[in-house]
Amino acid sequence: MKNYSLRFLAIFASILFLSSSVFAQTEDNKWNIGLHLTQTEYQGDLGNGFLKFDDFDPGVMLNVGYYLSPTFDLNARFGYAQVDYTDDNGTYGVGNGGYADLLGSNRSWGFDGDFMNASLNLKMKLNNGWLFREDAVVGPFINGGVGMTYMDVDHKRIYGQSKTYSNMALNYGGGFNFRLGERFNMVLEANVINPMTDVYDGVDAGTAPGWTADMNDKGGDAGESDDMFLQYSVGFTYNLGKKKDADGDGVSDRKDKCPNTPAGVAVDEDGCPIDTDGDGVPDYLDKCPNEPGTVDGCPDRDGDGVADKDDDCPDVAGLAQLNGCPDTDGDGVIDSKDECPDTPKGVKVDSKGCPVDTDGDGIPDYLDKCPNEAGVKENNGCPKVEEAPVYYDRVVHFNFNKWNIRRVDIETLNEVAAKMMEDTTLTANISGHTDWIGTDPVNQRISELRARAVKKYLVKKGVDENRINTVGYGENSPVDTNETSEGRANNRRAEVRIRLK
Repeated sequence: MKNYSLRFLAIFASILFLSSSVFAQTEDNKWNIGLHLTQTEYQGDLGNGFLKFDDFDPGVMLNVGYYLSPTFDLNARFGYAQVDYTDDNGTYGVGNGGYADLLGSNRSWGFDGDFMNASLNLKMKLNNGWLFREDAVVGPFINGGVGMTYMDVDHKRIYGQSKTYSNMALNYGGGFNFRLGERFNMVLEANVINPMTDVYDGVDAGTAPGWTADMNDKGGDAGESDDMFLQYSVGFTYNLGKKKDADGDGVSDRKDKCPNTPAGVAVDEDGCPIDTDGDGVPDYLDKCPNEPGTVDGCPDRDGDGVADKDDDCPDVAGLAQLNGCPDTDGDGVIDSKDECPDTPKGVKVDSKGCPVDTDGDGIPDYLDKCPNEAGVKENNGCPKVEEAPVYYDRVVHFNFNKWNIRRVDIETLNEVAAKMMEDTTLTANISGHTDWIGTDPVNQRISELRARAVKKYLVKKGVDENRINTVGYGENSPVDTNETSEGRANNRRAEVRIRLK
């Protein structure tokens, strides 16, 4: 037994060392159902059949598992097996001078029977992301739990005896899960079933009272070893359940490193959008999916942020708004077409890159004080300055609601007439005005009559009437307040203006 135990431990350690992961139940496949082929061995008062592998009595076991966490699963098991054992060489064997001979048995003691068990086990997976990866191909586990055993047994003694037992039992063991596919697994497992009784083999402390090791060298006290069963199994399991895939890319959320991929985008095994050229820009956003680049996934030789395919100047850094071409003076016209490449910043230019000259006087608008009127450079683009005109102005006043010439104003009008007679090229503009007393129409009429009265006097003095223009402004052009009588008197007037040059 010692050699077999060492061999088993060596195999267990080797698989543990080589395993890199297992695929069992996951958050995507919480339920698991499996069918196992079993071999059940006995150890107890009659002897030890563990790891002997000399008698194959196949059994079956149904396993239903539920995923609790990356570390734990809960398993419900239902099994049937045939178990038999005969102590041919020990104290219960005939002809060995042991207890069987003492009682005069005509055959060696043993038993065979139908063994059934049901249990609820907690399974601890070592491929839990701490010791081994969760998605490993091979993953070790240990388990333990409680259940019930049932055995319909025939005891082999001097007399035939058949009995049925059922008891609670402890279960513990371990094994390995081997991933065969997305849902299929193969399981190799060994478990000890330890019923809480010592009667299954037909031998207990009460079977042979008084029998001790001093009476025979083939064994110790009768019934001193509890009944135990070692069950090896190989099985196949199938993982049930639908995987969660929030973005619908075919990769479960548990494995998806890019869980928010837009619908319809092709992804790799990690659930991330495919990036054919490996430039960090996924194909669905990459305007050049087969050529690595930095601008929307496209090459940019001059590094100006404009992809070569859209760059009119791919070897010289430029501006995006100018299709990748440079504009040294920043006027919006690329250097290769700019006839005025040194235009100051902010100056409005034409299609050739030169400052706009609206009035065409040769002085650009940004230097032209009169950009809409042709001028001369000496006057900053404004027209040449003419001499200021010289006027001869005189004013006569009128009484309220009157337009006849007052005696006090005759001398003034005589001076005006004399001035115009001296120079027949002069013309006079006469404007009539009123105060604000009265209606607008009346005041307008009076202002016109006052202007005409002045013209009539000048014509009377010999001035050609065609040289005199008249106009009335009513009360609309006061030169003083209309709130006082003095102010109103100043507003009742006629103004004579003669431009001398």
